Amino acid sequence: MKIYITEVENADFKEFLDLALHLVSLDRLSKINELKNEVDKVSSASAELLLSFAAEEYLFEKTSLDNLISGKTSEGVTFRPVSWRKLTGGYLGLPYTVVEGKNGKPEFKEEGAPFFNISHTDNVTVVALSDRPVGIDIEGKRGVEKYTMDRAFGSEDAAWIDTAGSAEERNDRFLKAWTLREAYLKMTGEKLFSEKAPKKMFDNGDISEDIKSGYNVVEERYDKYVITAINKKDPG
Repeated sequence: MKIYITEVENADFKEFLDLALHLVSLDRLSKINELKNEVDKVSSASAELLLSFAAEEYLFEKTSLDNLISGKTSEGVTFRPVSWRKLTGGYLGLPYTVVEGKNGKPEFKEEGAPFFNISHTDNVTVVALSDRPVGIDIEGKRGVEKYTMDRAFGSEDAAWIDTAGSAEERNDRFLKAWTLREAYLKMTGEKLFSEKAPKKMFDNGDISEDIKSGYNVVEERYDKYVITAINKKDPG
């Protein structure tokens, strides 16, 4: 599983968009032009550029001599920050065709292409790429609403969040649980409050054995953000 992240500072929005809008696909450009908020425009452009960068690296690795012989790519976990200047400086376009899959989840059309997932918050965008179904979520500090807690988590996970010793710790626990839940649902292609998500994902703050036995989970901290990515374990 490979995780890529890029951030565009507020002061760089105009310069980034001046470059990015000449690089993205016509379909993406049309969607960006419909957006009113500048942050949303930056996020949309960043998503395509970062996905293209990640897919190009995957394709290069897949077609390298060693991997042509072995028939597989490396599945170690990589967390890679990529500057937006690097994304706009060497943009080659997406090497695969993006189509809508289950519940509108984007996926690559071509056989043998990697699985991917995208998330963004504020001006930060993340992309996860894997040889197996993958989901990713990034979140910053936010209020913890009881309505959301009741809909999203089972009683044990909700109790673990609520018994935090401080408001800051409670928020941290909520983000840890929320990003795992959302990444899981994005991996499976289910909707946000789907009943198909496990109601119990933690054992006193540790990822539950049911999750660990079938999935690889990666949690990263980036500045004030929590990032969680998950993919299915190799059955072999």
